[in-house]
Amino acid sequence: MTELDLEEAKLALSDADAYLRLANAMSEAGMSSVTPGYLRNLAEELRREGDDEA
Repeated sequence: MTELDLEEAKLALSDADAYLRLANAMSEAGMSSVTPGYLRNLAEELRREGDDEA
């Protein structure tokens, strides 16, 4: 597996984790849909958390 393959796999796992977290948060909040702005804010927050963990 090349370095690029490894990086792509890491990004895919990160995306999957983000989608699961979003689905769980929406379920807990009783939400069935979200706005694009909400998704942008959530993505920024997840990136900051990911940077803090690295």
